[in-house]
Amino acid sequence: MTHACHPDEASPATGSGRPRAEVSRFEQTIGFIRQTQGNQAAAELKEKLLPAKTENDILFKDGYCGLATYLREKKLTR
Repeated sequence: MTHACHPDEASPATGSGRPRAEVSRFEQTIGFIRQTQGNQAAAELKEKLLPAKTENDILFKDGYCGLATYLREKKLTR
């Protein structure tokens, strides 16, 4: 998979930069759903949008950069 991350964006010293921020925004949205609709609704929505197995596979293979790319490709981030 090709992605547009720069080496310095994924380094631990920078806190993973923009990709981690994009993933964080997605997680914050799921958190909002959790607060307003409950845990079950949030879990179901997250599993529908980003299945746990897919998330783990991407994180293991490509890290936060790959996960941010996946979220962008699925139009799950702005």
